[in-house]
Amino acid sequence: MADMFVKQAKQYAEARPNYPEELFKFIASKTPKHELVWDVGTGSGQAAASLAPIYKNVIATDTSHKAPQHSVSTYSSNHVHN
Repeated sequence: MADMFVKQAKQYAEARPNYPEELFKFIASKTPKHELVWDVGTGSGQAAASLAPIYKNVIATDTSHKAPQHSVSTYSSNHVHN
């Protein structure tokens, strides 16, 4: 099922709107430490990119092996692992 997305992954990553910044502030407010966060089902990686300035390490995983290839590449200086 996940591979059905692969053909459109690049177009999806380019056209998808971003999540509001307030969402990530809310998530951060629920975690006492900002050492590690896991973006499950990262898809194009937009949530991982928004979490990178807040958390020291971001792990971004997806069932599609090709979706992260089209992911957002502006993760700042933090460590983002696919």
